[in-house]
Amino acid sequence: MRTLRYVTVDVFTPVPFSGNQLAVVFDAEGLSTETLQALTREFNYAESSFVLPPTNETMTRRVRIFTPEMEVPFAGHPTIGTAHVLVATGAVPTSAPARNAHESPATNVTVVLGENVGNVPVRVELVNGQPVHAEFTTAQLPEERGAAADREALAAVLGLNKEDLLDSNTHRSAAVSCGLPFHIIPLRSVEAVSRATLNRQHWERVLAGHWAPWPMVFAMTAGSADNGGLPPHVQGCDIRARVFVPGSTVPEDPATGSANAALAGYLAARTPRNGALSWRVAQGLELGRPGRLSIAAEKQDGNITAVRVGGNSVVICEGTIRLQSA
Repeated sequence: MRTLRYVTVDVFTPVPFSGNQLAVVFDAEGLSTETLQALTREFNYAESSFVLPPTNETMTRRVRIFTPEMEVPFAGHPTIGTAHVLVATGAVPTSAPARNAHESPATNVTVVLGENVGNVPVRVELVNGQPVHAEFTTAQLPEERGAAADREALAAVLGLNKEDLLDSNTHRSAAVSCGLPFHIIPLRSVEAVSRATLNRQHWERVLAGHWAPWPMVFAMTAGSADNGGLPPHVQGCDIRARVFVPGSTVPEDPATGSANAALAGYLAARTPRNGALSWRVAQGLELGRPGRLSIAAEKQDGNITAVRVGGNSVVICEGTIRLQSA
């Protein structure tokens, strides 16, 4: 019998039982892909991550990420959550503490996760030696392709009217990927974001076979007017978003780092100025698991040079798994 240790964490939130759930399983070396997939189905979260020894000196740990249906090359909330757990449990040590009263302790540590998409550096911010916030830089810069269909067809996928979708020269639907592709669909209002309901029949006809099959809808907020009744940790956000993942165990994701990385690329490509660009995104409110994501991009001479996604995490529980055979 083999025993594995695991830790669960809620990601993109400082508040327990909100944000996006993740199981992080340690010491997964030697386990078959079939076993990792079975363990992921047992947790039945949107994703689970499996920690392995580094395969070269450029990475802190090797990580494999699974949904209940398949292994994925990259995912945002498992990247943030795994880095948080590695630091929180001491598996990855922080820098040396302050040696005297006049010296400040370490305020951050960088964890490099070797994922199937490549090395993903994660900067983990510390308060009193404990991780509170993490931000990753994508291994791949944004790749953009045209939308799969016109406004009317995409609106039908979302149970909306075509007038609910933006269609300006700068903001119209597009397929974007920073390692995992999503259909980015801008809407005219936060109210339309909340009203969206995925129509499975139209989705199968319009998006199921596309390079970017999963729709992400978003709308810019109107400032404080959109904060009424919102949990404190998602107030003041610039964007409200939802991500639908039909065909998976979790048909709508509460807080999606990979989709928000694509959104950062989408927005940066449509922002004329260079330099550092940033936005705050609220996601998961319609599911009762509100999360807050910080997304950012850097532009130089009109070209996107970096995309980053960050957020808080909170550890929920830990335990062991007993495998009869491995």
